[in-house]
This record gives sequence, C-alpha cells and structure tokens, in this order.
Amino acid sequence: MRISKARLFIGVIAVAALFAGSASATPGGRTGGTGSQTNCRSTNGNVVGVVTSYSPTYLWPPNHKQTPVTINYTDRDDDGDNISVAITHIQHDQAQADGSEEIQGSGPPDEGVDYTVGPDSTATGTDGTTVPDLVIHGAIRSERSGTVKAGRTYTITVTCTDDGESGDSMTGTANLCVFVPHDQGQHKTSPCPVSTTPLG
Repeated sequence: MRISKARLFIGVIAVAALFAGSASATPGGRTGGTGSQTNCRSTNGNVVGVVTSYSPTYLWPPNHKQTPVTINYTDRDDDGDNISVAITHIQHDQAQADGSEEIQGSGPPDEGVDYTVGPDSTATGTDGTTVPDLVIHGAIRSERSGTVKAGRTYTITVTCTDDGESGDSMTGTANLCVFVPHDQGQHKTSPCPVSTTPLG
C-alpha cells in the first residue's frame, strides 16, 4: 500500500504532538516541569494573589536527595499595598502530616524529614503591575515508596497576604503539587497540572 506524502506528514505531526503533550506532564523521565498558574484564595474565595509559576513539578530519579523548588508569586492590584508570601506547610501522601509513619520502601528511616523550609521560603514586597514577582524557595526529597505503584505526591501550601487599604489585611492559600513516580513505565504519568502556555 502506498502512503501519500501528505498523509505521512500529518501522521508525523500527530505523533510529535502526542509526545510533546506527554513531555509536559512527564518531562523526559527527569526532574523538571513548570507548574500552572495558581490563584492564592481566601477562605471566602477571593483571589489575594497569584502563584505565576513554580518548578519543578516532577522528580526523577528517586535518589533520596533534597531537590530545590522555586515559587514565583505576584499581586498586581497596583495600589501599593504591602504583600507577603511564604511556604507554610509541606506534606506528601506516603506519610502522616507531620512526616511520621512513612510507608515502607521509601528509603532509610533515619534520613530525617522529606522537606526543607529555610529563611528564603518567605518574601515581602509591594503589589503593582510593574513590580517583579516575589520568589521563594523550599526543598523536597526525591523519594517514593517502591511498594506503592501510584507514586508519591507532595503538596506545598503557600500562604499569601495583602495588607489592603485602611489596614484591612487579606490572607489566602494555594496548594502546589509535585510528583515522584514509582517508575518510568506504566506508572510515570503525573497528576500535577503543568503550564502549557507562557505566563505573562
């Protein structure tokens, strides 16, 4: 059977697009990926600010090492309010919220907690359309249980504040997702949303 050049070209484009989509969720079997824009919302649903991006969203290989995570945040009300953002909690789904009772097969039991929150995990500034993003950092361990096929999902909670006019402060939170797969076979696809378009 002869295949026309046009059909062959369309087929190549389709396969390329398929692999491009997979790469965004599972970046080539290595640590990488950029998280999608995430609103920092108050308890009543108001948007306090925006996590414009964060990275990485995907950790591989599971070498038990702490991996830096960078988070970019902004508040573009442009009214000159004082703003702040901070990492206030990190946990994963293979242990209790305090890091104890980790599932077997995760690594040496004496390696300590699976995250680091240091002095650069918080930042302050003023809002505005021309003000650079606030940048904060944390670290999480590239590790998962070898017995759980679903892999490990970290949740990084970011708390943001906006002092507001007349001293009325607003506080919100955003939860960010980072995934460590069980393997690079059938269980490598990440549940974490990733950015598919450049963020302005």
